[in-house]
Amino acid sequence: MKKIYILLAGIFLLGNTTMSQSPSNRTTKTIIADVLAQMPADKQAAYDELIAGLTSTGEEGVIYLVNTINAPGKGTNAPTDYALSGLAHYVSDKGQENARLIVAGAYVKALDIATERETKAFIIRELQICGRDECVDALGQYLAIEDLSGPAARALANINTEKAKQALQAALLRRMGTPKTQQDVILAVGEAKIKINEELISGMIGKGSEEMQKLVLYAISRIGTEKSLEIVRNAAAAAGYKTDKTGANEAYIALIKKIAAEGNAKVAEKAAGDLLDAAMKAGQTQTRIAALEILFSQSSDPTKLLLSSLKDQSGEYRNSALNFASAYSNREMYAGVLKSLPKAKNEVKTDILNWIGRESKINKPDLPYKKNITDQLKDPDLEVRQAAASALMKIGDISTIPALAELLENNDPPVVKAGQNALESFDGDIIPSLVKTIPASADAGKVAALQLLALRKADKAFDTVLEQVKSGSPEVKKAAYATLKDVVVEKDFPLLCSMLESAEEDAIAPLQQAIIASIASQSAADRFAGVSKKMSQVEENKKYLYYIVLSATGDKQALPVIVSGFKNENGIAKDAAFDAIYNWKGIEAANELYAVCTDISGAAYFDRALTAYVRLVSLPALTPENRFISLRKAMEIAKTEDQKNNILRRIGQTETFPAMIYAGDFLDNKPVQQTAANAVMNISANHSEYTGQIVRDLLEKVIQVLDNPDAGYQREAIRKQLNEMPEEEPFKLSDEEEKEGFKVLFDGTNMHEWVGNTVDYTLKRGHISLIPSSSFGGNLYTKSEYGNFVFRFEFQLTPAANNGLGIRTPMEGDAAYVGMELQIIDNEDPVYKNLQKYQYHGSVYGVIPAKRGFLKPLGEWNYQEVIADGDHIKITLNGEVILDGNIREASKNGTIDGKQHPGLLNKTGHIGFLGHGSPVKFRNIRIKELK
Repeated sequence: MKKIYILLAGIFLLGNTTMSQSPSNRTTKTIIADVLAQMPADKQAAYDELIAGLTSTGEEGVIYLVNTINAPGKGTNAPTDYALSGLAHYVSDKGQENARLIVAGAYVKALDIATERETKAFIIRELQICGRDECVDALGQYLAIEDLSGPAARALANINTEKAKQALQAALLRRMGTPKTQQDVILAVGEAKIKINEELISGMIGKGSEEMQKLVLYAISRIGTEKSLEIVRNAAAAAGYKTDKTGANEAYIALIKKIAAEGNAKVAEKAAGDLLDAAMKAGQTQTRIAALEILFSQSSDPTKLLLSSLKDQSGEYRNSALNFASAYSNREMYAGVLKSLPKAKNEVKTDILNWIGRESKINKPDLPYKKNITDQLKDPDLEVRQAAASALMKIGDISTIPALAELLENNDPPVVKAGQNALESFDGDIIPSLVKTIPASADAGKVAALQLLALRKADKAFDTVLEQVKSGSPEVKKAAYATLKDVVVEKDFPLLCSMLESAEEDAIAPLQQAIIASIASQSAADRFAGVSKKMSQVEENKKYLYYIVLSATGDKQALPVIVSGFKNENGIAKDAAFDAIYNWKGIEAANELYAVCTDISGAAYFDRALTAYVRLVSLPALTPENRFISLRKAMEIAKTEDQKNNILRRIGQTETFPAMIYAGDFLDNKPVQQTAANAVMNISANHSEYTGQIVRDLLEKVIQVLDNPDAGYQREAIRKQLNEMPEEEPFKLSDEEEKEGFKVLFDGTNMHEWVGNTVDYTLKRGHISLIPSSSFGGNLYTKSEYGNFVFRFEFQLTPAANNGLGIRTPMEGDAAYVGMELQIIDNEDPVYKNLQKYQYHGSVYGVIPAKRGFLKPLGEWNYQEVIADGDHIKITLNGEVILDGNIREASKNGTIDGKQHPGLLNKTGHIGFLGHGSPVKFRNIRIKELK
């Protein structure tokens, strides 16, 4: 549709173009061919040019275009539809009468020529847009043809001239065509509200099929006047004033509404009143409600009508009346309704009060007789009381708060609850009334009042709450203790501490929470200082009471104190210390919780400690990689299936490549198999960059083991993912390298030649990617040892990256000393401005410096070759020799860094990448051993 509108805009700009103008030297066929070839055009300028040519073709062009319309199933008609529809809209605009006549005439001729029903229907729809009286005769011929009577009738109804009306009327008068064509005409007349001979339509009521009756009644409800009321009423009466297949009752209601809307109030009001009475006798509430709505719209005294309606037995009817009355409500109506309230039946009182509440929320009326509402708070009927309380809350008059608060003094819990609900939402100061009512209330009322004080954070009512702590009622006492945390301030801290130190067991927890709340506004350091001071002043056997309070301070100084308590205390004090560690919010408690899990003496705390540890190490404060490593540690000590499933589920949520590989190790472990499968499946689905044979193998295994109601859909999704997954092209040696005897150590598809930290060093899209999980990324070593060799590889650095290439090194110890380390470092980063020369990239660390300045820009891959041949080391970076020296000669008088390098002259050892806490990537690694 957007393109059509652009077309119309283009046409509109050509308002001064006449149908007789034609671009020189272009035939109609050529012009139209150009138009169709470019339809729909995206730019307005293109439309301007196209339509300029199209409008010049006149009748010939329209007929030619119609002839290009394809039969159904024979090709698209979109360009032709755009062109003809745009043209029809254009010529229908003001000032285009001559053009309209030509186009409409052309359509009439085309209508005779067209043979396909769909084409004729299309032309008729265009005539519906641009046709006038000149088309009526042509369209009238199709009113008797079933396939086209619908479009023709709608077109004539849209034209809506006197001649068009006569054509539609004639079709009905002569009973031309079939019942189907008659129905099409009647429907078109009704939909367009065509004012033809009313008696002609109404005379068809009671004749023909049910479908015909439905359409006739629908049409008369749209075009009829009071003349048709009686006959339609009779049809509604025959239907029993209820819904049936003919829709007679709906038609009668619609006709009365139409008469009312046209200003004939007297007739409409009488008809609606008669309908109300008839529907009452027929027991049809919905029809009565429809009639009542009309009566309200016409009534000169809606208050009287409402009061009368409120006497009805039907609650649905009464509430409908109240809803209708809202449109006409005023102070007089509210006065009349509220004045009737005291003598009304209980169910009517409830309806009125609920309505008043709704009105108060929406209209905020100035209500008279408010006392009548307040008096209902004492009504014996519970629903009336509840409705009155709710209404008063919505009215929001603060003078009614005491009356609502008095409900809390009632002995009936539902009444107390009604008062509590109203006061809870009341927009006003309820605290004084609550304080006043507590002494006079029963236990349920006291509890409700305390809960409301807590909700309002009523610190001014602290003494009142404190008094209830002494209550003899367990329920009230418990509620009072629970309320304390919401009504305390900083000055209450000493008193609360005193209470805590002498509290009964069930009061300890709420008092601890109250103390925590009292100092919440202080800084973490001040909170810690204050609580620590208090702990130092109490007896040793009472200190444990403050562990949970210390934990809540959030100050890191508190954690060692609590941990010490856990290690050194026994019994209840040890339990309290553990609870404090368990509730610690920061990640710093994770190691302490893990220590509890691995300590034999902490076996009683294992389950809770592991739960808390898993919760903390799953926090976003840690990187996904660190979360995975910490969760893997938890998995190693987990005991129950529930624990293992929970941990594995959280491992999956890290969405790291190592996590996917790790989860894959559990696909054959039945108790956790489904959790593992979901982890692998979800990580892979969310990370299209995780590819390669390892991933393929894991997903194939997941397909085999999935077992849940959605497994079928999941397998289908995985197979689709596998089909779309790019094949990783393994790195291959060049022909020359193959001849020279090189061997591939890493081809981008597996890490079979490597050992060590295969968690942080992971396979990722054809390269080894180091994503360090702690202060250092650890080391990755070749499985085999090498002495003399040519080692070639590519690497990519990140800002300030630092790594190393260890050669001839054992797998234990610092390779820079127990073997030899060749620097891999972004030495151009400002952070390294003070590097020693033996620390530049390519240097034999501490022994031989390399030339600087040949690294590629960050993000690009560097190519490096290392030749180790006896004592001779040569390094070429990106085609430039940056180091060429003899390690024995360089170290005979001591090394540059002045340190011992006992492994410098090793004859053989592993090759390794040495992580120093920076992300680095490696690929295309190969080696040739030298004799």
